[in-house]
Amino acid sequence: MTLGNKIVELRKKQNLTQEQLSEKLGVTRQTLSNWEKDITTPDITQAKNIASFFKISLDDLTDNKLEINCSKKNILSNLVEKNCYLDVLSDDYNEVFGKLCTILEVNDEFVKFSFKDKNKVIEKLVDINLITSFRIVESELLK
Repeated sequence: MTLGNKIVELRKKQNLTQEQLSEKLGVTRQTLSNWEKDITTPDITQAKNIASFFKISLDDLTDNKLEINCSKKNILSNLVEKNCYLDVLSDDYNEVFGKLCTILEVNDEFVKFSFKDKNKVIEKLVDINLITSFRIVESELLK
């Protein structure tokens, strides 16, 4: 898979248009289009920005062995009963931002999680496609 193809696939997995991604990366839509068509390639700083935006390593972005086609359900199913921070692509979940969550259940469409808000535990369902990233918190760090 070419670098351009990887950028296209990563962009589409985030449901972003070329215009939206180019704005987030601080380049023109034409520049992004040229990268995606493998007409030109991003310089090292631009590549680092792309990798950072998609929360992957620069090695993963440039390594032709990168496997992007993995199921969110499979990944998130491994997190059931784990503590993590979730990034959700929706303003409806701003209350979750920066809060430690526990994954309770995962199916093909939704992730059920809980988090503490003041003195109560709140459970929520989120569309699996709205989860853009997560950061696992090791249990030893919570003690």
